[in-house]
Amino acid sequence: MKANIALIVVIFFSINCIQAQTSTFNKYKAFNGVAFEYTVLVPKDFDSNETYKTIVSFAGVDRKDDASNTSITTLWKNHKNYNSIIIIAKVPVGESDWISHPIHHGFNDFLKYIKTIYNVENQKFHFLGYKGGCVPAQTYVSMLEYPAASLTVLSSGYWDHYNEREYNRLAKLNIPINIIYLANEEDGIKKGQQVVSMLIAKEAKVTLKVCKNFVTELNTYLQ
Repeated sequence: MKANIALIVVIFFSINCIQAQTSTFNKYKAFNGVAFEYTVLVPKDFDSNETYKTIVSFAGVDRKDDASNTSITTLWKNHKNYNSIIIIAKVPVGESDWISHPIHHGFNDFLKYIKTIYNVENQKFHFLGYKGGCVPAQTYVSMLEYPAASLTVLSSGYWDHYNEREYNRLAKLNIPINIIYLANEEDGIKKGQQVVSMLIAKEAKVTLKVCKNFVTELNTYLQ
């Protein structure tokens, strides 16, 4: 009986911790009125005086499919062990998706605001897209006022519309580009191979990885 009560207590506190963690989204209203909801994950021994690798993580392109909340306890569940700051941004308030011209300008303003709060390593953000979040990650990385540090996309299906211009734009960023798929994503891997070939031909710094688990891959990438 006592064991059952103890189990219930553990589950209760675990659920409440998750709810507390996923309900701490802040809001920033950019100069042009676009409002961004975001949360920040920091290392276990975070020191506000230290400089950190800072990742902007997207987990959806449409508001109805935005997985920002669940990415905290799935994709980023080991974030306290990383010596990095992770910014998780939702689809802007009142917008159906990430892709619109006003959002682009507002997003640059939002990133400037983040730099006033946190010591971003080299003043450059690492962009990471997860599934549908690959769309804003791949889109906005080429539209920043200040160059990004890298681009990482997990299970990206956002390549079919890429033409010569799009590939040139991505290659000219001259940043590391990491394209990662799960081992069972055969179609994605094939497409990724084509994308890598196109980018290598343009002398881009690109790698294609196949992994069993994204969390394990991030553990390696961020530790």
